[in-house]
Amino acid sequence: MSKVPLVNLGRTGLKVSKLSLGEVDSLALSPERGSRLLAESFVLGLNYWETSDDYDTHPHLASALKLVPRKEVVVSYKTSARSGKEAIKSLRNFLKELDTDYVDVLLLHDVRSDSIEDLRGLFAELNDIRASGMVKATGLSTHSVTVVRETAQIKEADVMLTICCNASQAVINKYSDHIPLEDGTIKEMLNAIRLAHENGKGIIAMKVLGGRVHGPVPQLVENYQSSIRSIAQLDFVDAMLIGMKNLNEVKKNVKAILSEKAS
Repeated sequence: MSKVPLVNLGRTGLKVSKLSLGEVDSLALSPERGSRLLAESFVLGLNYWETSDDYDTHPHLASALKLVPRKEVVVSYKTSARSGKEAIKSLRNFLKELDTDYVDVLLLHDVRSDSIEDLRGLFAELNDIRASGMVKATGLSTHSVTVVRETAQIKEADVMLTICCNASQAVINKYSDHIPLEDGTIKEMLNAIRLAHENGKGIIAMKVLGGRVHGPVPQLVENYQSSIRSIAQLDFVDAMLIGMKNLNEVKKNVKAILSEKAS
C-alpha cells in the first residue's frame, strides 16, 4: 500500500502527513495496543502524533517512539496552561514521560473566544520557550471562528488545529456535541482558516467526520470518503486529524487520501 504524502505545515519547516491519526483512544486501547497502532500507521506514512495533558495517552506515545525513528515523527503536545510558566512546567513533565528532548509542536489547548485578549502575551511567552530548543513550533487548538481570525494576525503563532468539515450548517447546529463550533458558521470558519493560511499559519483540520462522544454517532456526513477528499482538496488546509480505532480504519482513510491525490 502506498504511503500518505508529506506536506509543508505552513511555514514551520515541518513536514507532516496529509492524514494523521487523531487522539489515541486510551479507554479502548492499552499503551501496548495504542503504540502498535501508531507504529503501524507510521509505516503507511502517518507521521503526526498528537496528545494532550488530559488525554491519558502519554504512555501510548512513549512506547511508540521506541518503535520508530524519533526524527521522522512530528509530535504535537496540547497544554491547558495559560501562562509561559505553566506551559514550560507541563512541557518538561511531558518530555520526561516520553523520554525525548523536544516536542515539534506545542499547542494551547481549546482556546475560547473569551481568551483572545491574552493571546498575544501568551504567544510572546511561548516564543521564549521555542528559543530554548524544546519546541519547534507553537500554536493553538480552537473551535472558535473569532480565535482563528484573531490568531491569524499574531506572528508568533505558527499552527492552528481547528474545526473544518463539509457538514452542512443545519447538521452542525443539530449535532453540536459532535461538531462543537463555538461561534460563527462553518462558512465563516473556512474563510478564517483561509486568512490564517495566507498569513503563513500551518492548518490542521479536526472534526472532519464529526467528533467522538459517548452514545450513538449520528450520520454527520453523507460519505466519509468524499468528506475526507473534500477537505484534502482545500488549498488552505495542510493536513487533517481523524480518530481511528484500528488499522483497518487507518487503511480505509489512507485509501481515501490516496484516491484524492490520484484524481
